Amino acid sequence: MSYSHGVKKFPGILCIIFLSSGFVLSGEKWPQFRGSQGVAAIDSATLPLKWSANENVRWKTELPGPGSSSPIFWGNKLFVTCYTGYGIDEKEVGNANKLSRTLLCLDRKIGKILWKEEVPLVNPEDDYRGYLTEHGYASATPVTDGKHVYAFFGKSGIHAFTVTGDKVWSEQVGSSSSNRRWGSAASPILVGDFLIVNAADEARAIIAFDSER
Repeated sequence: MSYSHGVKKFPGILCIIFLSSGFVLSGEKWPQFRGSQGVAAIDSATLPLKWSANENVRWKTELPGPGSSSPIFWGNKLFVTCYTGYGIDEKEVGNANKLSRTLLCLDRKIGKILWKEEVPLVNPEDDYRGYLTEHGYASATPVTDGKHVYAFFGKSGIHAFTVTGDKVWSEQVGSSSSNRRWGSAASPILVGDFLIVNAADEARAIIAFDSER
């Protein structure tokens, strides 16, 4: 499965590349960054050899803003994040206090947005400059177990929702910054009942949460 969800070339556009294979059946899943095993590989699909703005594209859906996280899906629900309010354009950076992140759920077959939940800024993020202009403020890929979906938004914390869009819980992980000012990008993973967050930038720590609280 190939995706395009870029900050620079495709701002605010999520493109799903059509594949005529068993991998696109609604019973399949791609629940985290790099897939189920974290190896970014599958053995049940025939990938297209070429595509364009129209060729091999099933649908395109405009999002509220850009992001560089990867889409994930479970069954017919696809999840992805984006950000708005700040750092959208290098020429007009905007007000850092207006930064907001959004978790979206889309119908994987037709691209319709089923629900979206906005997560406001909790702690100030690193300024939009340097490495941050390469990936922005929605870089961590969500993770799901089919019942809940978890989105990590750096200094604004980790957030749990049901797959139908109900907020379950939120936790902060810290508000520090590395001397490199790379920003937050580590994607959370699920291991058993633990939700593990690499908060190396925010707290100099790896933190495990009870995902079923």
